[in-house]
Amino acid sequence: MASHPNLPDLAPAHHLAGVAASALCRSLGLPPEDREDFRQDLLVDLLTRLPAYDPAKGEFGAFARVCIRNAAALIAGKARRQRAARHPRSLDDAVPNTEGLTLGDTIAEADGYGAWCGQSTDAIGALERRLDLERAAGAIAPEDYPLCAALSEHTPHEFGEQKTMPRMRIYRRIREIRLRLLAAGIPSAA
Repeated sequence: MASHPNLPDLAPAHHLAGVAASALCRSLGLPPEDREDFRQDLLVDLLTRLPAYDPAKGEFGAFARVCIRNAAALIAGKARRQRAARHPRSLDDAVPNTEGLTLGDTIAEADGYGAWCGQSTDAIGALERRLDLERAAGAIAPEDYPLCAALSEHTPHEFGEQKTMPRMRIYRRIREIRLRLLAAGIPSAA
């Protein structure tokens, strides 16, 4: 990198910023992945203060060391203030002025972790589905279980192409299964 005639050599500043960034990560208990972000923040701070550097008053290394040390102290102070402002809570913490109600009890199921993961949040709907599946399992004959398992992965046409059962027999058994499910109170979805 070519240096500008009016700019001092910035190579020592890069090293100083890297050392200070590593120290910040260690002192704040942050992962090493944050080191590069801190290093860049320290260098940007130094570059903004560069117009104040006077070579007649001292070496650039000393100027850079003081600027980086002060910037690191500001970053560390800000991070500590942010941590102190957080209030860690447990879902088992009691809610004040209630009779044994916990913080977890106040979170609706639709707002919980399962909803964030895309899971169904309707407990009544899930219970009804489970009961429907139990009723369906009772309505389907055990000899049709392999067919149902195969149809969960393949269309009837694909299953027929495997030549494990004639296609007409597959469709006839599907019709019989639908009739048994309808008799058990479970209507066909299609």
